[in-house]
Amino acid sequence: MITYQPHQVVGALTHRPERSIVERMAERVLELGMNGTAVTKDALFEHTDFTREEIDAHALEACNLARARAVRNVA
Repeated sequence: MITYQPHQVVGALTHRPERSIVERMAERVLELGMNGTAVTKDALFEHTDFTREEIDAHALEACNLARARAVRNVA
């Protein structure tokens, strides 16, 4: 006898897990820096939806991650 197994819904196949706040903040730091904006805590607060408490807690780690992602190896 032939039996069928249920298949996954298409939306479930393309769902990505939520990124951490540090990764999202690092992405915004890179975007602001690429646009020529000096990235400070005040600029990050004005141009994003992060609260000052989130910025104070995660800014250092996010800036280090953004700096690591911005480095290009030219071979």
